[in-house]
Amino acid sequence: MPIISISISESLKKFINKLVSSSKYENRSKIIRDALLRLMENSEISSITDASGEVFPFETKNIIGNMIVVLPNDSRILKKLNRIEFKYRNQIVSKNQHFSKNLHFFMVFEGSLEEFHKIVVEINSIKEVTNFRYLIDN
Repeated sequence: MPIISISISESLKKFINKLVSSSKYENRSKIIRDALLRLMENSEISSITDASGEVFPFETKNIIGNMIVVLPNDSRILKKLNRIEFKYRNQIVSKNQHFSKNLHFFMVFEGSLEEFHKIVVEINSIKEVTNFRYLIDN
């Protein structure tokens, strides 16, 4: 994943640190990624213009994406993920689960970039997620 540097105010830094220390988020990067993904949901921002003025609509590109989600082995948490899976059942073309101390979910998603973005935001909103990685194949 590419790394970028940003400048923020001291009050924003304290806010971010409080979110991490209160276990709302795993780390600072996850907070920023989640905030940017939520911003991208805004319909006014969901299209990007390049230097030539050409607009690239966010929702038109179809992709295949892989997701790995690791959660504690707890039925209440599993229900949260199952609700998301049911909502995106037409786009999840393959799924594997491995149950041990933690629950490991491997999913293959096929659909629009916009829908992939939405499922990523929803999975990121499960605060109990201990690890979540995704890869867009095309």
